[in-house]
Amino acid sequence: MKKSLIVIAALILAMSVAGCGKKAENTNTTPQQTAQADASGAYENGSATETLDGQDYSKNVDMAAVEGTEAKSDTKADSYSGEVSNNDISIEEAKLINYDDSDVVVVSFEFTNKTDSDQSFSGVYDVIAEQNGSSLAPATVIGVDGVELLTLSQNIAPGETITVQKAYKLDSKSSPLEITVQPFSSDDESFVTKTFNF
Repeated sequence: MKKSLIVIAALILAMSVAGCGKKAENTNTTPQQTAQADASGAYENGSATETLDGQDYSKNVDMAAVEGTEAKSDTKADSYSGEVSNNDISIEEAKLINYDDSDVVVVSFEFTNKTDSDQSFSGVYDVIAEQNGSSLAPATVIGVDGVELLTLSQNIAPGETITVQKAYKLDSKSSPLEITVQPFSSDDESFVTKTFNF
């Protein structure tokens, strides 16, 4: 009973921190990173793709079901797929959708945990989305078929693979979008990158 209460308390704390929408005071840690760190201590004996609330959000991911315009890319596979911070990462698809009267792009990534402990994509990686040299703000997309942004913080076991998604509000449909995945660790310079056109 005590363990269950600790897990529930950790989940509430993680969700409240992640939902605040701004950086934690006096640190360089984003709310998403803080939530991941808080939640990871309470995550024990979970299945390969289980979150603290017992849900496997990856079941909701289906880029084919996302109604929108598929972005094109001529980036070579060895640039957008490879080992980054000891795991395999691939930048997969991007689709342009209209969400709340805004142009939003949903990007999917394939993440394989090659370490010996549970990990989540958002706990290890920073995704940078740029147009015309400027970083794009992440977008919150809820209730769209095939889109599940909670996969970003979903723990997976060693050897498991998951498709995660992230969304951004576009500045322009006529400018290329460059997506880069890199580790939070400044000591690790590995990365993958892919450019999409609409």
